[in-house]
Amino acid sequence: MKPQFILGPLAIIAAWVTIGLSVYLNPWFRVTGNALSDLGGGTLLLNDHPAPAYPWVYNYGLIITGVIIALFSLSVINSSSKKIGNIGMSFFIISGLFLALIGIYHEGTYPHDFVSIWFFIIASISYLVVGISLLHSSRKFGISLIILMILAWIIYLSVNWQSVAEDEIFGVVVIDIAVLLHLFSMSHGGKISAQRSEVS
Repeated sequence: MKPQFILGPLAIIAAWVTIGLSVYLNPWFRVTGNALSDLGGGTLLLNDHPAPAYPWVYNYGLIITGVIIALFSLSVINSSSKKIGNIGMSFFIISGLFLALIGIYHEGTYPHDFVSIWFFIIASISYLVVGISLLHSSRKFGISLIILMILAWIIYLSVNWQSVAEDEIFGVVVIDIAVLLHLFSMSHGGKISAQRSEVS
């Protein structure tokens, strides 16, 4: 099995375990009233929420997940000859680095808002480019990814979110779907190649 088929799902699992465990350790956290980053830093005086218990769980979890995303992207690049797709995955490496930076520059530090926002922006650009690259080889997956990215931004800008955590969770779900669609496209492409080999 190619490493991307392990690393992709592993990144998704790592992200949700990090979020879930951090929420469990902080009973005051409310999806409808907080930001996910409240789990990694801040204080009642400065950020209007209690100082999180075990903030390192959230911060190190993000760093680990960011590294896995970068490794996933590298594994895809190493097994692909698609230039446009590899550009998209290069962007995804950068998004993984930005996710790790969210853990390093946690809430309460100056660069936090910048790295948080750009993680989602760069990740969406990444999979928009990947979608475009798939139009030639896996058309239905390429169209699906492009529609997903455009629709996600329309929904994000249109919905009156009650909290930052809500739109962050929405963004994480969209990225997860994009990664899974990408993996399905790679698996589908491999099956087609195998079938062609058998016919020839």
